[in-house]
Amino acid sequence: MDAQYNSLGLMPNLRQFLWLVMMTILVGMTVGLERTIIPLLGKNVYHITSITVIFAFIIAFGVTKAALNLVAGQLSDRFGRRPVLISGWVLAIPMILLLLFVHTWTSVIIANIFLGANQAFAWTMTVTQQLDLAGPKQRGLAMGINEATGYIGVAISTTLTGMIAAHDGLVQAPFVYGAIVLLAGLGISIGIIRETRGHVIQEASISSSLNLQQQQKSVEKSGVWHILWTTTIANPTLSACSQAGMVNKLVDTLVWAMLPLYLAQLHVSIVDIGLIGGTYTVVWGFAQFGTGILSDYIGRKPPIVIGMAFLGLGILIFGWVDGLIEWLITAASMGLGMALLYPNLNSAVADVAPPAIRGGVLGVYRLWRDGGYAIGGLLLSMTIHSMGMQSSLFVIGLIVLASMMIVLLRMKETHPHRFMKKNGFE
Repeated sequence: MDAQYNSLGLMPNLRQFLWLVMMTILVGMTVGLERTIIPLLGKNVYHITSITVIFAFIIAFGVTKAALNLVAGQLSDRFGRRPVLISGWVLAIPMILLLLFVHTWTSVIIANIFLGANQAFAWTMTVTQQLDLAGPKQRGLAMGINEATGYIGVAISTTLTGMIAAHDGLVQAPFVYGAIVLLAGLGISIGIIRETRGHVIQEASISSSLNLQQQQKSVEKSGVWHILWTTTIANPTLSACSQAGMVNKLVDTLVWAMLPLYLAQLHVSIVDIGLIGGTYTVVWGFAQFGTGILSDYIGRKPPIVIGMAFLGLGILIFGWVDGLIEWLITAASMGLGMALLYPNLNSAVADVAPPAIRGGVLGVYRLWRDGGYAIGGLLLSMTIHSMGMQSSLFVIGLIVLASMMIVLLRMKETHPHRFMKKNGFE
């Protein structure tokens, strides 16, 4: 590999970075095709009356994605990013075939196992590869672009599938669109995306020369259990980020699985349900272009804390108001909160992780973060059965605010410039 190939920064790697942007949009569009229609499909087409059974699709998705995030990180550190990325798109093929041709609720649940595998491998690799290319100085910018474009993809599909379903029905037409997205993602991952592990060697040598304190004493001894323990418990910053990540996926479960049912119960049309969900995701998506780079200037912790405040209060207000305009405004404020916290949690974890095991550390963080889908599905099932949907909104809002306090108390600033200045390196 030549020196140019291993150069760090967005400009030396712009062409490949932009192809990864396109890949991220397609990954977001793949998961977004379900966000309006699947809960309504269970209720209106398959006539599922149990909330727990309806939420089984997102529990299956969350368990699979969480577990395979850990696997994806380890595999990418050992064998490379590109093979894992391609595997993610291959694993999406059974998902789309099940949704297109096997019309039962059981097939929907099984399809979401494959969707979880697709997202764990494909989205995790776009994150890891873009961080590899960017290097430490532009990590927040890279992370903001990744999450922004991914959730723009989610927003596109959330809104578009609502329109398709309103015109052509819930059962098959939205998934024809999904098949086109899948084929595009698979083709680009095989034909255009290249390996980025060479950049890790370059970054590791730079970090070693700076002798930063976050480097582990011996990377070679950092097996999966050591990384799991450190990320989950031992390191207070990684631990705080991991629980915050899990809580923000509780919120995403709420928006994905419960809000369509909550709004349908209030006789909101499927187009308006898609519009409300699309507003949340499009604000989340576009705002991350600014919130990611913002953290490169002011640090990671302030936007994370402020974002969690916006998110928690937005959920509480969403459950209190009644009307399309009010729901759109609160959905937008929730999206802004997500935009402030979501990419910067990833950046903070990447700041702390030694480059040689970054894939593994990010995998553990994403294990706990995406485990929030499964925990959220179970928690919402219990609270809806015992208290109703509106009260469930209030419970999740309060959990977000409690999680914000944990971040405020336990997390240390991780931005490399601020870290080096504090410790006398600049």
